[in-house]
Amino acid sequence: MRPDTLPSMEIDGFVPLDEAIPEGLDPDAIARAKASALRMLRARDRTPAGLADRLRKKGIDEPVIAHVIARLEAVGLLDERATAGRIVRTELRKAPASERLLKMKLRREGVTDAVASEVVAEELAAVDLTEAVEEEARRWLQRRPGLDAETAKRRLAGRLARRGFGGDVVWGVVNRVVGERG
Repeated sequence: MRPDTLPSMEIDGFVPLDEAIPEGLDPDAIARAKASALRMLRARDRTPAGLADRLRKKGIDEPVIAHVIARLEAVGLLDERATAGRIVRTELRKAPASERLLKMKLRREGVTDAVASEVVAEELAAVDLTEAVEEEARRWLQRRPGLDAETAKRRLAGRLARRGFGGDVVWGVVNRVVGERG
């Protein structure tokens, strides 16, 4: 029996990646797209939109991309929400980040606004951002012992602003942390 004629089966939650090819789509094109998509997913986590963009750049036709993306989502190899959560957790491990910055990074990865908002809200609920920002500011200052207070304030404010925090948070933390240093 040829693989493209096998019925799609689900056994104990496992759905095989091979399935019947829809009419009008080239089986070879689907196989190439699927192989390419699996290589990309092996290299790094991707969102459905991000993977679709990469497949488009390889010159794969839109109906084939849609079929492959749908199939990868159906078998659980592609999950926008889980990928968004991993992206946010990775960013927060690097350094505290504002909601605005996290949503921007998720949009850049192709995560929909609704999913981005939900995931960022969930992940930030588990973190005390004010405390995390202050701790990051203290570490930053400890690595720069020779800076005078005005230079330290200016540079630290710039760093925190680049992490997406608003002026009130930035200057409150900067004044408090630089003031503690004396």
